Amino acid sequence: MAIRVLKLHHANIRLQTQEQAADFYGRVLGLQRDPSMPFEQRRVIWWNTADGSQLHTPIGEAVNTMPSGQPIGDHFALAVEDVEEAKRTLQAEGIAFDEQVLPGRGLQLFVHDPAGNLVELQQAR
Repeated sequence: MAIRVLKLHHANIRLQTQEQAADFYGRVLGLQRDPSMPFEQRRVIWWNTADGSQLHTPIGEAVNTMPSGQPIGDHFALAVEDVEEAKRTLQAEGIAFDEQVLPGRGLQLFVHDPAGNLVELQQAR
């Protein structure tokens, strides 16, 4: 059974400085910063779009890692109807993935597409 993707949740694109992010994504594109993610907490700015999806712009060279130690670099995230069903589907297909649970955010699955692009799957809210 195919995983039911409902929408793009977010895209994650690294920038070198806060000023670059604020100028382009804030001033030029007019996106609003999401106050639920204070920059100081993870050195990332979350930008809200009108449809409820987000753009995440981590700043600098630091890279977060998954529990397996794999880096979480540039990627996009899809909101799925049932993340547990997505997990079962990936397992049934023999597709390797990493998972983590973030408090207040739930289960996240990270999988590489055939070209090596990182895709995050998470429960739609």
